[in-house]
Amino acid sequence: MIFLRAFDRNYTDRKEVSYTMLSKEEEKVVSSGFNSINDGFDDGVNQALNFLTEIGTVYLNERKEPEADKIVGSIKEIGKAIALRGMENVAVNAIRALEKLLERSMELNMQGTTVRVLLSFGAIGKTAAEQQMEVVARLAASVLGKSGNTAALHNKERETIAVVIGLGEIGKSVSKMKFPDLSENTAICISCLGDVGKLTAQKSLEEAAVGVELMLQEMAAAAMQENLQNTVRSIASSIEEIGKKAEEENMENAVVQAASALQAIVSNAGSRYLNDVSIAAKLALESFNELDIINDEANIKKIEAIREMMRALWADSK
Repeated sequence: MIFLRAFDRNYTDRKEVSYTMLSKEEEKVVSSGFNSINDGFDDGVNQALNFLTEIGTVYLNERKEPEADKIVGSIKEIGKAIALRGMENVAVNAIRALEKLLERSMELNMQGTTVRVLLSFGAIGKTAAEQQMEVVARLAASVLGKSGNTAALHNKERETIAVVIGLGEIGKSVSKMKFPDLSENTAICISCLGDVGKLTAQKSLEEAAVGVELMLQEMAAAAMQENLQNTVRSIASSIEEIGKKAEEENMENAVVQAASALQAIVSNAGSRYLNDVSIAAKLALESFNELDIINDEANIKKIEAIREMMRALWADSK
């Protein structure tokens, strides 16, 4: 199989870049990449990923954000197709390709592209989890966890929210795995979300903190469908920790959402006769009993607005 010419590494130094030419070549590379996936040809897919990463870097360096976003979208779609085909090693390379673009977009403070890359990790990781490709799902979750801590430390709330969405989507998929009760990948997602959640509370990033609690609540609901008591107990503990941090920072909406999520777990666990989970969530909920929490209409509207914003961001990334 004859692949397209290798990317000229001196190309990034040329100021007279022809973006029309690159766009046409991108289409050929993407098409060749998908054909290689269909043929099970690892080297062909890797060459496509390498080529797209190089071109994406050119666009980022020239601050051509729409073009860079298109490249990110192409790598994401290739990554999902790779995962569906079960090509684990190549799927890892797709994650690594996006990592390189993420590093550069963060260096250049290009928020839009950074958010798109972060959501792409979630999309590939979710697909990999659904195909039981644990290594790929774990890598995507780990990259997101590290990125979330960095974003929160630098008060970049939108980027942090993108991380939370990606982790949550992977987490909901791995939480549906029945064996073992608390899998390594599930534990990683819960741990990463918990760490990011506590950090967002410390940095007073209230929308992001609420977002973490919402995603943990959705993970708990998915786990309860499979009667995974250990998983839900771990999630309830993380929600409690984030809620207590939010209390220290007087973040009322985050405290309200933590209490609401725990109450939902108590109710759902009770209806499914998950007694150990119900008891654990009740104990966690009691830590908020002394708080003067008024779950009024303003709180509900704010939390729902955050939920809808996250859903829209995820839907727009597909």
